[in-house]
Amino acid sequence: MKPHFWRPPVLSTERVTLRPFVNEDAEALFEYAKNPNVTRFTLWDAHQTVADTNTFIRDYAVLRYMEGMPEPYAITLNPAPQPVGACGCFWAAEPHRTMELGYWIGEPFWGKGYVAEACRAVLGLAFAEFGPERMQARVIDGNAASGRVLEKLGFRYEGTLRRALLRRGRFEDVRMYSLTREEWGRDQKPEIT
Repeated sequence: MKPHFWRPPVLSTERVTLRPFVNEDAEALFEYAKNPNVTRFTLWDAHQTVADTNTFIRDYAVLRYMEGMPEPYAITLNPAPQPVGACGCFWAAEPHRTMELGYWIGEPFWGKGYVAEACRAVLGLAFAEFGPERMQARVIDGNAASGRVLEKLGFRYEGTLRRALLRRGRFEDVRMYSLTREEWGRDQKPEIT
């Protein structure tokens, strides 16, 4: 466990800045997290109130930071400081050196390459600082846009886990993707500010 005040470093790219969430982000993030189109393929439900978003920041983000995880990062579009989505990596199986990548972004920003740019920075940090051998990502079947993001990042489709997830009362197929340390193999350290 990290000290309660530990936060992952800020990462910058040409178009996005990734930073830890703070309590003041709740109202801005709620505007995107309340959209059922955004949560159509997520494990979490659309937020109903700003209090839901506050709970996400207080009870999820801060606890992940205390675990020392670079997850979740607030995705902001330069130069605006307001979050428009989130991404990050966490240990899926630390003894096996396997981390998992997750991400989402508000609907007005879909298809513009922001998620791939943000995830590339997070992957650079994760491979350099945490040393996973394998990075994996799960995509609920039907989310072709998410699969395209992963392919842009160099992930390979491994197969489909049939009826592997009970979500919102339905069994869903889950597409598995992975990227190994060797495949990453690039020295793409993000700019840490």
